[in-house]
Amino acid sequence: MFVATAQDGNEQVYPIAFGYGDSENNLSWEWFLECLRGALGHIDDLVFISDRHASIEAGISKVFPYATHTIYCWHFGENMKKRFHKKDVADIMDNAARSYSQIQYDRHMEELRKLHKDAYNYAIDAGPHKWSRVHCPQRRYRLMTTNVAECINSCLRFARQLPLMTLAEFIRNMLQKWFHDRHANAQSMRHRLTDAAHLVILKRVEKCGYMTINPVDWNIFSVRHKGK
Repeated sequence: MFVATAQDGNEQVYPIAFGYGDSENNLSWEWFLECLRGALGHIDDLVFISDRHASIEAGISKVFPYATHTIYCWHFGENMKKRFHKKDVADIMDNAARSYSQIQYDRHMEELRKLHKDAYNYAIDAGPHKWSRVHCPQRRYRLMTTNVAECINSCLRFARQLPLMTLAEFIRNMLQKWFHDRHANAQSMRHRLTDAAHLVILKRVEKCGYMTINPVDWNIFSVRHKGK
């Protein structure tokens, strides 16, 4: 089964397309991606996140040459851990990947370079634009993993054993309930932001209470916290 998913504004799984193929090979992935392109049309700032499967990479570069293709940072970190036999390299790389600013990214990468030069070179050779948030040419937001796709796989772990048409009907029923319940929830939201986004803002406002903030102008501020 081939699955394309996104995440909505309330950080919920948003399924886009499903497909069935004989195996994960170049032809089947290319077919699925062509169907996906037909459903989506052209999107200027389209970003894909996947593992490093060669057929996915080949299919995206051929069918969506204008899109940005990034990789699942947790899977990339696990590969580094197995390759270099050090747990710390994966943790440091994950911190670098999730950094929002160049300064944070540089600090973590320097830590990785000092710990294991070969692991540092491996991360650089893989292309920071593929795994690092700060170097992504498009907006990756907080999506650093393929967990949204794994959630769909988990929901269908038993239904996948059904005949294809029965499976398709199961998926249709499941999504119909999801979208109805989410629509009802959206109607009851009390904030201008979604509930998930509102919670993120509240947590960050709480952290800001411990910082010393001085304005430079309307958009730039000097922020001090714990000596930094």
